[in-house]
Amino acid sequence: MRPVLLVICCGAIACRSVDGEVADGLATELRDAGAAEAEALRPKARRIAQEAERLIARSDQVLWSHWTQGAPLDLSAGDAGTVLTHESLRVVRRARELKADDPRALKHLEQLVVGELLARGVVDESTTLANLEASLTCSVDGKEQRWRELNRVLLNEKSAVKRKAVWASCLPAAQQLDAAMVKRDAKVKEVLASLEVTSALDFASDSRELDLDVLAKVSARLLELTDDHWRATLHELSENDLKLPVESISRADLPRLLKLPAAVDAAFPKGQVGARGVQTLGTLGLYGKPGLTLDLAEAAKKNPLPLTVAPKLNDVRVSFRPLGGLRDQGLLLSELGTALALLSSKTGRFETSRLGDPAIAQVSGALFATLLGEDGWLEDMKVGDRIGVKTAWRAQQLFALRKAAGTVLARLELTDTEADEQAARARFVAIMTRALGVKLTPEDGVRIRLETDDFLRSATLLRSMLLAATLREKLGPGWWRKPESGQALSALWAKGTALPAETLLGPLMQGLMAAVPPRSALPGDGGVVEPFIRPQRVADAGTPDAG
Repeated sequence: MRPVLLVICCGAIACRSVDGEVADGLATELRDAGAAEAEALRPKARRIAQEAERLIARSDQVLWSHWTQGAPLDLSAGDAGTVLTHESLRVVRRARELKADDPRALKHLEQLVVGELLARGVVDESTTLANLEASLTCSVDGKEQRWRELNRVLLNEKSAVKRKAVWASCLPAAQQLDAAMVKRDAKVKEVLASLEVTSALDFASDSRELDLDVLAKVSARLLELTDDHWRATLHELSENDLKLPVESISRADLPRLLKLPAAVDAAFPKGQVGARGVQTLGTLGLYGKPGLTLDLAEAAKKNPLPLTVAPKLNDVRVSFRPLGGLRDQGLLLSELGTALALLSSKTGRFETSRLGDPAIAQVSGALFATLLGEDGWLEDMKVGDRIGVKTAWRAQQLFALRKAAGTVLARLELTDTEADEQAARARFVAIMTRALGVKLTPEDGVRIRLETDDFLRSATLLRSMLLAATLREKLGPGWWRKPESGQALSALWAKGTALPAETLLGPLMQGLMAAVPPRSALPGDGGVVEPFIRPQRVADAGTPDAG
């Protein structure tokens, strides 16, 4: 028996050895085949990136000429359809799967192609929606008023009764827009499904590198921390103009409530807006950087809205037509911060300099905008009525912060109730009533799609504002006066999107987005919401900020 057993055992061992050799050989062949495919895909993916860079550069140039000179606008990019195609998407995805190139570069390139194919797939629905929004009117005192002018009308109307009537008169227009958005959103889902993307929300969270669960917790916590401050702010704003109890303030009153006092706007005359921006860059050692164009001309055909474009890696341009006022100064400072972040990116690759999560550039823009709340900066710039300016700025910022948090919560929490339109609208009304601190009616639920978005722009705004406030604390008092602050920011900007924002912003991002700090860590002692919740009363507003 033993010899037989020995033979059997030896035979089994021999079989295993042969099978192992075959398996190892097959694995080697597969690895070699994968490596060969990766080598073949790498240049293809890079050519797609080069062509995408060329197309974006051309679009930026066309947009710049239109914005600054009134030239005809044609952003169709005629050959985009031959470059950013479904085949391009297949190549880039396969290259990512095989790790044929830098993972961040391939990820950003895939997102760009998906975004282009999505935009192309819903162009008819988007055009219909834009045309409808431009043509819709509301009946106000027997006159037809453009939908787009609604906020301006509400801001200038002194009567609370008339404001409510105007708001109610625009309900049919809101319903028409909502119906058009339903069709557009249905098409978005269809196109994304064809691109093997689960949903617009998933695409947005991946592109913006957001943890939705943490984002919801941070948004809810922010509302909790600022509830009392916002209610006090609403009371003081109402005392200054509306003379209404906070409980009686409606959604229609908000534009009037947040109207900037004339004295505050007068502190930022048109002729000094640009000079103050340039002076700020100078003290940071960032003015005159090669490749940065700041166009402050007041040409008749120039669009007054700010614009930043980056046709090339070393060519960043800011178009700004000063109009004067607090918001105008804030817009310029924000554009300068964003432009410097784009210009200073030194990754050497288009995919990690111009594509990917916009967090770093937007945090930089929000950081520069916080200067309007710095007593020292206002003094340096010889701004009059500093108490009034800081009070108005904080009220505007706190409103923007809470609205963004409410919008984020509404969008995230509505995911579970999308199948029930009435439930979704009721939830939206409840969330925004809490966030805005004013009365919304059940009818306001029709604005659910008008005031939330699937692509989480509000989430990026929220994160940028909070991180900017935290970065402000890290840079220290009087940071805008120090060239070393400019050097520290340049080092941050240099990495572009080659690394996740969480890595680049280090403790800032970890403290804000990776965990919700305890209550005692946030207000009053350098926490992320402190700049937005300082008491708004004149007696307290006169206390100089640190530095």
